[in-house]
Amino acid sequence: MPDSLTRLTTRRNSLRTTLTGVALMLLAAGPVSASISPGPGSNDHLNHSLEYLRGLLSPDTRQAQVRGHQANIAAERLGLSFRLTSERTVEIALEEGDVLIDRKTIGHYLPGGPLQSSWRDLVLEASRRPTADFLALAHGWEPDGLNETEVPAAERLHTRLSSLSAAAVQGQASQAVAPAPTGGLTISLDNLADPAALEPMLRRAASTRPSDLKLTVPGGRARFGNYSIGSGETINGHLLLLRGDAEVYGVLNGNLATVDGNIVIHEGAIVTGDVLALGGTVQDAGGDIQGEIRTLAPAQANNVAPAGAAPLSGFPLVLRNAAGLLGVFVTLAALGFGLVLFGRPNLEVVADTVSHTFGRSFMVGLIAQMLLLPTFGMLVVGLLLSVVGVLLIPFAVLAYVLLLLIGVVGGYLAVAHAVGESYTRRRLAMGVSIASTNSYRYMLIGLIAMLGFWCAWVLFGWVPVAGALMKGAAFLVTWFMATAGFGATLLSRAGIRESFTGRLVPPEALTDEYLWATPQFGVPAAKRPATRGTIKDR
Repeated sequence: MPDSLTRLTTRRNSLRTTLTGVALMLLAAGPVSASISPGPGSNDHLNHSLEYLRGLLSPDTRQAQVRGHQANIAAERLGLSFRLTSERTVEIALEEGDVLIDRKTIGHYLPGGPLQSSWRDLVLEASRRPTADFLALAHGWEPDGLNETEVPAAERLHTRLSSLSAAAVQGQASQAVAPAPTGGLTISLDNLADPAALEPMLRRAASTRPSDLKLTVPGGRARFGNYSIGSGETINGHLLLLRGDAEVYGVLNGNLATVDGNIVIHEGAIVTGDVLALGGTVQDAGGDIQGEIRTLAPAQANNVAPAGAAPLSGFPLVLRNAAGLLGVFVTLAALGFGLVLFGRPNLEVVADTVSHTFGRSFMVGLIAQMLLLPTFGMLVVGLLLSVVGVLLIPFAVLAYVLLLLIGVVGGYLAVAHAVGESYTRRRLAMGVSIASTNSYRYMLIGLIAMLGFWCAWVLFGWVPVAGALMKGAAFLVTWFMATAGFGATLLSRAGIRESFTGRLVPPEALTDEYLWATPQFGVPAAKRPATRGTIKDR
């Protein structure tokens, strides 16, 4: 150790002796002081003072475990940053005449002097060496030729560096994998664009005992366990890690892949190729990844059936399809009941339009579907031609989509209402007693009838050919009904226009009685069909 540091050490030992005596006096006077001035916080202040004295008297012998380090070299700043296992960062730097530890000034140095020169050499070595090697070098760092101003700062730097030690690698120790003989297992990492294709071979390699594995990585290398690339290291070629984490602080000129391990690219690190983590994660902590980042989690972790697993069939598939159909039915029933509650007159007009002009309604709906996109384009172009219209484009698009959904869904519900009403009136005409006749009943019966086409698919959808045909037929019927309902909505102007409802007689005549009873308002009477269980004609 140079003479300046020796003198400073001797001076510090003398200071420790003096402070020891002061501490003993404080410890002896502590109870007296507390009894004399028992004000609030007096004991806390005493404890804080004693803790401070203990820190001065006994150096911190606890070693902070370092996971990695980084060197920063600039015109006015020479710095080192250490990442601890506790995820805290320690920063030591010389900047513009100040010595900084964790961004706090602890001393000063002469720019261009011996301390700055020796520190620059140390930082340069930090950029070339792995963390463990550099810390071993830093523990023996002793600058020469320091002046009286720089000696305290140099000792503080030396003490702080001595409190840092390299963290032991957790988990399986890293070891190289020997290349396979000719014809043996070979895994190419030249292209990581299709991780699923590489997974079987990578899993096979990872499941083999390290002592028994022979693996060739063309243009690269393979290793078992955790592995770290130091900030001063440069590795040329691909790197494959099996059952281990990758910590990159330096440069990797190639692709990087891990199996059952995580990848961390730290600040200042460079990976010129792609990065793949199979069964792990990729964390970009400020590094430079020039290729693509890909991760592939195990299929079981994502609740996804493994590749090649048989799809659902039989009873499980029936249950799944039945649950989906029930959800659709409940949703449509809720919308239909709401429409009956708040828009019954309009709903009945659209339903009557479908009942009496079904063919025309279907053709109008079909033509409207073909004109949806052109109409939307004309709307947007028309708004673009004006300054105010440009601002209204988002609102116009939203309104167009909402109106389209209302027209299609509302038309489908109107068709269901028409189907339910027609069925109920026919039952009444046959003399069957029905508890109530209202739009809620019509809507419920119509939805059951229209979604009944899907019941066949629910029951037999697992059959290879018949299931697909039933699904196609149910979809075609649903589209047919929705198209007719959409056309009826357009013809009736959403239930405002009654020209196509078929009501050619006064509304008073449109009752259940007109199907079979006494003539009213010019409607001829029809003989009620004789069916079993009906009341005899009077």
